Amino acid sequence: MFKTRISVLLAMAVLLVFTACSKKEAGYAVKQETDKNGYKYEAVENDPYGLRIYTLENGLKVYLAVNKDAPRVQTYIAVKAGSTYDPSETTGLAHYLEHMMFKGSDEIATVNWEEEKVLLETISDLYEQHKATDDPEEKKAIYRKIDSVSNVAAQFAAANEYDKMVSSIGASGTNAYTTHERTVYMNNVPSNELDKWMQLESERFSQLVLRLFHTELETVYEEFNMYQDYDWAKADETLLENLFPKHPYGQQTTIGKPEHLKNPSMVNIHNYHDTYYVPNNMAVCLSGDFDMEETIKMIDNHFGKLKPNDNLKKNELPKEDPITAPVIKEVLGPDEESLTFAYRFDGYNSTDRKYVTMIDYMLNNSKAGLIDLDLVQSQKVLSAGCNTTFLKDYGYHEFMGRPREGQTLEEVRDLILNEIEKIKKGEFEDWLPEAVVNNMKLSRMRSVESNGRAHTFAVNFTNESTWKAYLEFLDELSKITKEEIVKFAKEHYKDNYVCVFKRTGKDENIVKVEKPEMTPVDINRELESEFFKNFKEIKTEEIQPVFVDFKKEISTKKLGDIQYDYIKNKTNKLFSLYYVFDMGRDNMRELSLAFSYLKYLGTDKYTPEDIQKEFYKLGLNFGVSAEDNRSYVYFSGLEDNFEKGIELFEHLLANCKPDQAKYDDKVKDILKNRANNKLDKGSILWGGLYHYGKFGKFSPYTNKFTEEELINFDINKLTDLIHDVSSYKHKMFLYAQMDQDAAGKIIEKYHKVPETLKDYPKPIEYPELNIDKNQVYFVDYDMVQTNIVMLTKDVPFDMTLMPQAKIFNEYFGGGLSSIVFQEIRESKALAYSAFAVYSQPVEKDKSFYTYGFVGTQPDKMKIATDALLELMNDMPKAEKQFNAAKESIIKKYQTSRLIKSSAYWTYLRNLKLGIDYDVRENIYNSVQKSTLDDLGKFFDDHIKGRKYTFLVIGNKKDIDFNVLGKLGPVTELTLEEIFGY
Repeated sequence: MFKTRISVLLAMAVLLVFTACSKKEAGYAVKQETDKNGYKYEAVENDPYGLRIYTLENGLKVYLAVNKDAPRVQTYIAVKAGSTYDPSETTGLAHYLEHMMFKGSDEIATVNWEEEKVLLETISDLYEQHKATDDPEEKKAIYRKIDSVSNVAAQFAAANEYDKMVSSIGASGTNAYTTHERTVYMNNVPSNELDKWMQLESERFSQLVLRLFHTELETVYEEFNMYQDYDWAKADETLLENLFPKHPYGQQTTIGKPEHLKNPSMVNIHNYHDTYYVPNNMAVCLSGDFDMEETIKMIDNHFGKLKPNDNLKKNELPKEDPITAPVIKEVLGPDEESLTFAYRFDGYNSTDRKYVTMIDYMLNNSKAGLIDLDLVQSQKVLSAGCNTTFLKDYGYHEFMGRPREGQTLEEVRDLILNEIEKIKKGEFEDWLPEAVVNNMKLSRMRSVESNGRAHTFAVNFTNESTWKAYLEFLDELSKITKEEIVKFAKEHYKDNYVCVFKRTGKDENIVKVEKPEMTPVDINRELESEFFKNFKEIKTEEIQPVFVDFKKEISTKKLGDIQYDYIKNKTNKLFSLYYVFDMGRDNMRELSLAFSYLKYLGTDKYTPEDIQKEFYKLGLNFGVSAEDNRSYVYFSGLEDNFEKGIELFEHLLANCKPDQAKYDDKVKDILKNRANNKLDKGSILWGGLYHYGKFGKFSPYTNKFTEEELINFDINKLTDLIHDVSSYKHKMFLYAQMDQDAAGKIIEKYHKVPETLKDYPKPIEYPELNIDKNQVYFVDYDMVQTNIVMLTKDVPFDMTLMPQAKIFNEYFGGGLSSIVFQEIRESKALAYSAFAVYSQPVEKDKSFYTYGFVGTQPDKMKIATDALLELMNDMPKAEKQFNAAKESIIKKYQTSRLIKSSAYWTYLRNLKLGIDYDVRENIYNSVQKSTLDDLGKFFDDHIKGRKYTFLVIGNKKDIDFNVLGKLGPVTELTLEEIFGY
């Protein structure tokens, strides 16, 4: 009875909040409207997003939704063109075109188009000759010609000009991605620069120019090689290859086949662009601070000039035969063992998607799904879960799992299959489907707040779905009965899956794209096209920055001796409540262990599973986390259930009971995860090796309980610590619509603390190593690339360095138009990923660090490290590029806003640095006055001439240790040394 009542209360609360958010009556009727300027658009009644969909005369779709939180606009330009559309003989084409779209047009990034055009045509002809011959020597001879002509053509190219232009208007998040059916280009721009952004983008999309082609091609080679080192990527490719034995979803990877990458055709890329990069196959999706009527006029003015393809044809693709028996495959690699298996369904707009989505969340919602409770909560597997992917033609339901120590992958698969069987048999509680839908509605409410919703518009467009269908989707789910779920599961979840076992072992089938001989392209950073010069002259009305007075923004009161901070939620009736402790693992090693143990514990009233269920039915999340020097106890969700939630939450903290069997299983999983970390190259490089370079053997990363300590730990001490945690000094933070005082009374009713709160235990100190000589630490790992981190320490935190550090990172090492990106990737094509950062500490008594990264082929290691070292000792000075970087920072500060709960978290971060105000104002004012000479002095004082610790991970048999030895004395470290176990 209690469970049913709570489920009904949640349903009513969600309905009330969602209705209040839309402020209209229920129902999603499509409306055809005309705005004040005569533009026709489509809208949907009661749409909480307030979306308008326009269609220009040339067929371009425009999705507009207003959000006034900050004077910025999130933009996505979506093209219905992905790897599915690649010609079968030139796979990877859509992805490579995505890269080339950043190279400019016949106006952007050229200083002499007429001469450059002739040279690019010559290069194109040479690539056709290169593609036509199978003679290796002839290919090399032709490539030498391509290399020679490319270097001449590069003299007319203003490299990275597109990136400089978007940077100059204060854009952030500039990037793009290609997937099966779409390529999407993204930027986040200041609202006052929206017209300039449109001018730039409409020009970029008007004509494709394949300049600097061969250097970018080598970058794609490196991207291909990088993915050879990701076991998950190989498993995913194998899964899709067998799930779709006919369709391009499985037969054409986004990055392309190596033989196609080695034989590119500029002609084919142009043909592809001219076919699909047309307005009647594209959408401009915007969410942010703008006027709809003025914005659609701007879009029409700029993008309305693009010419449609009147002969655009539907992409006819093969149909798949049914899968009638399990398909089992294996993939080998150095990483930990795991498995993935999937069932195939009809596509995005099918009825299948509704049922599969419902079943997916019933099995795995990270709280109260069958897999969550029966397998993860019960510690029967190390981890398990599932998710859905629905593409236009087909979808699939994918399941993943990781084994515990001594468990086989087959056993994990069978455990997951058994949970699917429970759906087929109807062995789930009646409240679960309703709770699933209500929690999905809560998630949608949160998505309405973010400008990231514009990506939902892009996905909806490329999947050729209606916005009405998107809005109605959750209502449609709520109509599905238990009987219908069971019937669908019985009919569709049989022995018709594809399973991939990813086992730990040597992969003998690794394919590596070799580096051809290439002359580095000379980059003249001062070159600018006439387009860019004119672009800079366009004046926009300046937006004034808004800085926060934390004392006014955060309302602070007292609950006894506890500081009680509050910010009002002015958007919806969702809340979050945090208990914040300025102590963490460094104060108390067992704190992290206790917190991670809590999720497996019950009380005298509830089992661990019952607690998860009750929170889920109330539409609440809860959790605990311990960082090095700060910890959090928190819960969030529907405000209407605030009191029920805090009552349940405090009951758990005060009454959780020790369980030796649960703890023993927890220890086994900790040890298994530790072993898995030693198989993961990311954990090795950025975890163990990075901390070893900063601290040596004793670090926050290695200070862990030993296996013996874990096994013999008195579990009563852990539950006692959880019971007692609120007796330590802490503060509380509430973000909610409800009144602060009213909420405070509820908190005091359930949050019981002693009259005098305890002080924190003294934290452990981890002395930072002095880096006064060059040295190399190497770890052997079976991989295609070699990853190198250069690390050096600078002075302790000094607030006066923050402005120049900001400029340095923008100008030198961080973005697509930075010096490091230009030299390492654009000019020399040495890596897909390369960057350098002057890193600010999180505490005032810690030091600044400079670190650079490059991931490259072993045979490029010398020239890659030489190039990065040269830059770190002699920063190129380019006045125009510096001014653009400076302008970018200024405009970002002018249009960024510390809103909602982010103001509080910024305040807490500042306090760790000894700053109790909005330091962004100081940085903003200082950046405006800064000169290139100031940056040069900062570089000379804090970057130039430093000694480095080089952290290197790669395959020992491919490494030239003579090259490494010239960087400094080489020490090969074991995994035990860097992990401490």
